[in-house]
Amino acid sequence: MQEPFGATQIGRWIIVYLAVISGEDSDAIALDANLSAFDIDSVDAVEMAMQFEKAFNCQIGAEFFLRDEATIQQLADELAVFVATSAA
Repeated sequence: MQEPFGATQIGRWIIVYLAVISGEDSDAIALDANLSAFDIDSVDAVEMAMQFEKAFNCQIGAEFFLRDEATIQQLADELAVFVATSAA
């Protein structure tokens, strides 16, 4: 059985994903950046949730990625807990 993914891996995945959709360099995106900086709309959020499911084998709702006030780190921490409890 595979170990659950941690916040570090999930945070890195979020940064890389945001870099791809925004055209920014992933090294320029900080973990303390708010999601609002990336203008994620509902279509982006649905696609991101689907890609997250493929990457981490864990189904999540698109609403996770629509929380403008959340930082990437906060989101990664919450998703790590969600993934760990889903795997249990």
